Amino acid sequence: MGTIVARKNAKGEIRYRAQVRVMRGGKRLRAESRTFSRKQLAKEWIRRREAELEVGGDAELPEGADMSLREGIHIYLAAVGHNFGRSKNAALRALAEMPIAEKRVIDLVPRDFIEHVHWRRSQPPTQFHPRGVGPATLNGDLIFLRLVVRYLQHAYGLPISVTVVAEAVDALRAVRLIDKGDQRERRPEADELRSLDAYLFGRWRSGRMSVPMWHLMWLAIYSGRRRDELSRIPRRGLDRAHGVYVIEGGIKNPAGRVDRDVEAVLPAAGWAVVERILADFPGDDGPLLEFNPKSAGTRWKNACNSLEIADLRFHDLRHEALSRLGEDGLTVPQIQQVSLHQSWDSLRRYVNMPARRGERVEFMDSVGVKGEL
Repeated sequence: MGTIVARKNAKGEIRYRAQVRVMRGGKRLRAESRTFSRKQLAKEWIRRREAELEVGGDAELPEGADMSLREGIHIYLAAVGHNFGRSKNAALRALAEMPIAEKRVIDLVPRDFIEHVHWRRSQPPTQFHPRGVGPATLNGDLIFLRLVVRYLQHAYGLPISVTVVAEAVDALRAVRLIDKGDQRERRPEADELRSLDAYLFGRWRSGRMSVPMWHLMWLAIYSGRRRDELSRIPRRGLDRAHGVYVIEGGIKNPAGRVDRDVEAVLPAAGWAVVERILADFPGDDGPLLEFNPKSAGTRWKNACNSLEIADLRFHDLRHEALSRLGEDGLTVPQIQQVSLHQSWDSLRRYVNMPARRGERVEFMDSVGVKGEL
C-alpha cells in the first residue's frame, strides 16, 4: 500500500513524497519513494509502481537496500564526519537536503548525478554563490558523493559502485560543467600590507576592534597557519629555544584531521611577533591569542572593504607565508616543517617561483613597531 506525505521545502513550496513498500510476513522487503510537485502525480506513480512490483515479483533485496542517499549521507557523517573539517561536513549536510538525496542508493545511475549538476546550476544566486554555483563547487559535490557511495558499498555491502559517479564525472568534464578550479595565487602587495598594517594597528590601539587582527595578520604571515589553527596555539606550547610551537587538536588534512596536538617550526622573524603578542597580552596560560575565528574572518573582510582592497582573503596570508620561504631558498622539507604539508604536490607552487618577487614588507617595518622604537 502506498502512502503520500506533504511537506514544505526550503523555498516554502509544497512537495508530495510518495512511498511504496513490499511486505512479507510482517517484514519489509523493499521500499521506494519519490517526491512530486503535485499530489496527483504522486498517486499515479504509486499506482504504476505497485503494478510493476506485482508483475516483476518482490525478491528480497540486501539488508539496507531501501536506504535513501539522504540516510546514507547521515550514516557516513555519523561514522567518519569527525575526521573532517567543518566545510566538508557542511557541504554533505547541504547535499542531504537536495533532490538527489531522495533517491535510493542502489538505484543511482550516472544520469542522476548529471541531473544534480544541472539542477544546482539552475538555482538562483546566493550569498555564498553570488554568481551561481561554479564548476569547482560542483566538482566538490561529486567528490563528496563518491566518498559516500564508496563507504556504503563496503560498509553495508550495497550493490553499487563508485563507477556510477565516475561515469558522470567523465561526461560532465567533457562539456566543462565541472572542473577542479583554478589554483589561487593571490598575495598581498606591499602597499596593501602597509595599508592593512596601519589600519588594523590603529583600530586595535584605539580600542575600536576587540579582535587582535593586527597581531593575527603578522602571525599568519610568518607561521602560515589558518585562522582556526591560530586560535589553538597555547602559550605553554611555545618553545623559543627550539623554534617550535604547538597547535592543539591537530590541523586540516586532506586525509582527515587527526585530533592530536602537533608541533610546527616558526621562522625566526615570527618570534618577534610572538614576543610582541606576549607583551601586549601578558599571561602564562591559555591561548597565545584569544579570539573567535569566524569573527576574525568578518573583521578581515570589513578591513579590506574599508581600504578598497579587492579579493584578498585571510587565507591568502598562508600563501604569502609559504611563498616567502620559497623565495628565501628553503628546501621542501624545511618548508614542510613550517606548513606541515605532507605531500610535495601541495608545496610545488610555493617553491617553483622566481628567487624574489620584489619589495617585501616585514613586521619590523610596521607602524606598530617603528612608532615604539
